[in-house]
This record gives sequence, structure tokens and C-alpha cells, in this order.
Amino acid sequence: MREYIAIDDKALRKSTRIAAIAGGVALIVLAVVIRSLYTGLVGAVLLAAMMLNKKVAMTEEGLVVTYDVVFYRYYEKWGFDEIQEIHKELSPDGRRYALHIMKDVMSRRLVYSISDADKVIELALEKNPNIHVADVDK
Repeated sequence: MREYIAIDDKALRKSTRIAAIAGGVALIVLAVVIRSLYTGLVGAVLLAAMMLNKKVAMTEEGLVVTYDVVFYRYYEKWGFDEIQEIHKELSPDGRRYALHIMKDVMSRRLVYSISDADKVIELALEKNPNIHVADVDK
């Protein structure tokens, strides 16, 4: 099965993630000490947010977004029959394409290397030849 995983250009730095996890643990400890339910809830939400892993990929099924927390996994799928347009945007350094995948009024921005972007577009057109592909710059 073909799967093209998008490059995550908005990933948190490791130091930021560690600091947020430490802050979440500190809030939970503080909540126990001062007996505050809300402080503990904020700490738990912060910990859960830092443990969230998100993977965006174009597969044989369409656009699949996987949200994975330690104890829960959620999938969001856009089938090729739902995708109406793909707009290509070349990055300023000329090494990547941002593909804007459009479904109704919603859009997802996926960043790929140029060769992978071409393969993604080829796969999309193979599955649904009615998808409109255009360059953003033109």
C-alpha cells in the first residue's frame, strides 16, 4: 500500500515539549498540594497535549490524519471522492511543495519533497481523475 507521509514543518522543539511536560507535572503536584481541581485539570490537559502525536499521510484510501495519544487513537479520513482540488505551492527555497488539499470549504496544507508531491498528485489523479490540480503561483 502506498503511503506518503507529510513533512511536519510546525513540530515543537524537543526542549519546548520537555518544558511543557514538566509544567504539566508541576501543575498536577500543585493541584494536590492546594487541593484545586482546576489546576490539576489544566495540568492533565497540558500533559495530554504534549503526548499527542499527529501523522498526516496520503494513502490509497485518501488523506488520513492520525491523532495518537497514549491511550486513544483517532483517524480522520478524506476519501479521494471527497477531494475536489489540489493546489501546489513551491517553497521559497525551491526544494518542497506545499499541497493544499481541498474538500468543500475545508483545506489541509501538506508539505512534501518535490518528488513525493508529484507521486501524491499522481496517486490522487489515478484514484479520482476529476480532481482539479493547479499551481498557486500561476
